[in-house]
Amino acid sequence: MRLKNLENHLALLAAVVVLIGVSFAAEDALAKETRDVTNTAVAEDAAASALRIAEKASEDAAARAAESIARDVLIDLDIRLADTSSTLIAGNE
Repeated sequence: MRLKNLENHLALLAAVVVLIGVSFAAEDALAKETRDVTNTAVAEDAAASALRIAEKASEDAAARAAESIARDVLIDLDIRLADTSSTLIAGNE
């Protein structure tokens, strides 16, 4: 009977050790997964921030280009309306 009790206690102790080992392994796995999720979230935030910066830079560049085109068109229009064109006249020397 004592041997049977000893076997039962050892089996119970082994089961407890296995449960503790499994719970530590699960905790490690979940901790790694949380870090991956956090890193992914940080990467997504960085990508969204970079996208906003790129959009702002594109908008600024487009505004500058539109201003430059408008200025060139107005200058060209002024020249055409004033009919100020230079003519080279070949002269006798």
